[in-house]
Formats: sequence, structure tokens, C-alpha cells
Amino acid sequence: MNQRIHRQIHALSDSHLAGKLSRRAFVTRLLQMGLTTAAVASIAAEFRPAYAASKGLKGHVRFLVGPWSEREVDNHKHIAAAFNALHPDVTFDFRLYQWATAAQEISASVAGGGHDIYMTTESSYPDYEAGTGFEDWTGRINDPAFATEKAKYLYWDRTESYGPKLLGLPISWHVEDALFVNMDKVRAAGHDENFVNSWDKFVDCIGKMTKEGETYGLGIGIQLGGYGEWYQRLRSAGGSYLTPDLKAPNVNRPEVVQVTEQMADLFKKGIAPPLGTYSYDAAPAAFAAGKLAILSSDLAGTTVLPKKVPFDWKLLPYPPGPVAQVNFNDLTYYMTNAKSPDKDLLWEVMTFWTNGTNDAFWADNSGTYPARSDAAQNGYGTNAAPQLAEALPLFVKYAVGIENFPQWATVEGLAEAEIQNCYAGKVTAAEAVANVEKIVKSEVGL
Repeated sequence: MNQRIHRQIHALSDSHLAGKLSRRAFVTRLLQMGLTTAAVASIAAEFRPAYAASKGLKGHVRFLVGPWSEREVDNHKHIAAAFNALHPDVTFDFRLYQWATAAQEISASVAGGGHDIYMTTESSYPDYEAGTGFEDWTGRINDPAFATEKAKYLYWDRTESYGPKLLGLPISWHVEDALFVNMDKVRAAGHDENFVNSWDKFVDCIGKMTKEGETYGLGIGIQLGGYGEWYQRLRSAGGSYLTPDLKAPNVNRPEVVQVTEQMADLFKKGIAPPLGTYSYDAAPAAFAAGKLAILSSDLAGTTVLPKKVPFDWKLLPYPPGPVAQVNFNDLTYYMTNAKSPDKDLLWEVMTFWTNGTNDAFWADNSGTYPARSDAAQNGYGTNAAPQLAEALPLFVKYAVGIENFPQWATVEGLAEAEIQNCYAGKVTAAEAVANVEKIVKSEVGL
């Protein structure tokens, strides 16, 4: 950055922090310098008297993040440019892991000190909490000087339930298996959006929307590894991997076999396409083309759908099971490698990346919900599909998350693979459910 502009920014920020320049005047003067609106918003968010960044930061920060959208690296470079407007002597490197191998890539990098900041998911939080690979930020997060800012982050109750260590800051609340619904086809089948309120209405609707050779009523088993898809049906049947006291499996129940048979029957009846017909990446285009009347997938699919499709569509939750109506979600965090030496630099970077402006920007362009109470006032909803905001109250109402034991992510991956064997006709629903319970016992050591 031009050193003259850099000096001007710091002079203005010093005046603002000292109370000599009002916030409105501070922002106005930054805009008058010719900075972009995004850069000004990030600078204004960073320079608040309660948590002003340290001056003179220097160093190199290496990120390892997930590919939420095709512009993932560009989105991070956008935030980095705003950070460099304040701290020009900090450089960044951004590398993507692949969703299918994320756990292995993160673990190898943490062990080898390969990166400094990681985008991680809640599914692995209990495992990370039990380990020592990630920095414990509890002291800084609970510092009274950070209290006002901490209060703007959401879902601390969930994060704090995993143990005494706070390993990072949340950036999103993500629904992993929502229903992308072609409402024109739903209405043509004689239903409205309330068809998801009962399993019988749901099956009637998707059956009527299925047209051999043209349209499948429901695309399931497409989300990466089936992540969370069957799990939310398990929970809807009153099951879980472990009992609430975490002392015994809670899988092999008649109601769980029932909901598993219901899902498998959709493949037998031709309502769901055979596994492998559509990949995770190709499925949104199939939905947009009308080949799938409903697609079960995570919300990141909203980033690749065309802005305009030739039909009305909504995001809706899964229908109820025998016991409850639930939709699975998890949190996403930034965590830092315990081996990385410059803790002050990483704290400044992590808090900047998750401030109201930057969390709003990232979530808005990544097809997910931000983890900040001030995201909407900082621009969330500018680029995101409007269906996201419309669906949020329902997803919150039926939200269910992970269970608090370190092996949860491993069990989930193995369980979904076993259930897909059932969908493919290799085992019965009863056999698949029994096998999942064996997986739980083996992995947890019961």
C-alpha cells in the first residue's frame, strides 16, 4: 500500500481511538481518501477503542481452509487486503483442503506445524478439545477487555459445553442437509410448503413429482459422504450414537430401523436416483435443470445455483420422524496451531477475520449463516440467496447438533457409509442399523 495513505489511516485511527474524531467523521474521512467501501468497513470495524489492534504487526500467516465456494481463496484475499490497509508488513498464504480428506489434512498439518490458522468444523471439536494441537485461547476470549466483542459472537453455550478450553472463534452456523425444493413442482403435485410437516405428505408429494426418465422426486445420498443426512433421521427417531450420559450406544431401536427403511424405500421405488448418479458438485445444476425436484444438500449449494432459475424455490427442513422433527447443523471455527510462535499476531488476525464486517462478508459469499449478532447490519444478505434468510427461523426451530464425545466425527463417517450400503441394497435396514451400533461400540471402546 502507498505509505502516505498508510500513514494517513493510522493518523485518523489514532485520533478516533483518542476520542478526538467521531466514528462518523472517521469513516467519512476514510472514504474521502478514495478507499473502497469494503476496505473502509473493515478498517472501521477493526479500530474500535475497546479492541484496537496492536501497531507495528509483522509476520507471515498461513491459512488452511475449506473450499466453501469457488471464490474461497479470493474471499480470503479480500479480507487480507483490508487487514493490510492497517498492517502492511503482514503477509498471507491460503491453501485449500478437500472436504473428503479434511480431517487427515488438518491433523497432518497441525502435527507438522504446516499452517498457523485453520478453518475447522464442530464435528471435530470434542476431539480437538481432548488434544493439545490447537492453541487454547480461553484467557483472551474471557478477558474482560474482550467482553463486549465476545458478546457479539453466537453459540458460546455450544462451544463451552465441550470442555474448559476455548480453541477459537466461530464464523458460521451451517445447515448440512437442507431441502432445496422446487415449489412449482410441489404445487403441481397438489401440495404447498407444509408438505414437509408429515412423513406421509412428504412421500406423497415426492412420489407425484417423480417422472420416469425426467425427474427424480428427491435427491439424497449426494451430500459428501452422506454427512449428517441419516444422522438427523436417527435423531428424529429418538436415537443418537450414545445415550445422554455417553455410557452406552443408542442406535439399534425399532424407530431407527423404521426411518432407515423409509429412506431406503425411496431408492427402491425410483423416487431417489441411484447412488452415484449425481455428484455433490453436479447436483445443484441438476436441481436447477429440473432433474431433481428436491435436493438434499448443505447450504453451500446456494453459491453455485444460478441467480435466476425458471421456477420458484425454497429451502425447507426435513420432515419429522416418529419422535421429533430435526435438521442437523454444525458450527465452523478458526483455530490456531499451538506450535505457531507469534500468538499476538495470530490473535489480531483471527479477531479481524471474524469481526462483524468480515464474518458478514465471508458468510454472505459462502452460502451459510454468520456466527455474529451484528452480521446483518454489516452487510450480510447482500449477495446471499434470499431463501437463506427466509429459512433461518425454521432451521433454528428444528436444530440439532453433534454429540459431545471425541470419536463423534469418526463414527459419523463410518455410519453414513454403512447406511449407504443399505441404500444400495447390499444390506437390510435392520442389518445396517445393527452394524452402526457395532461401529459406535468399537470406536468409543464400549
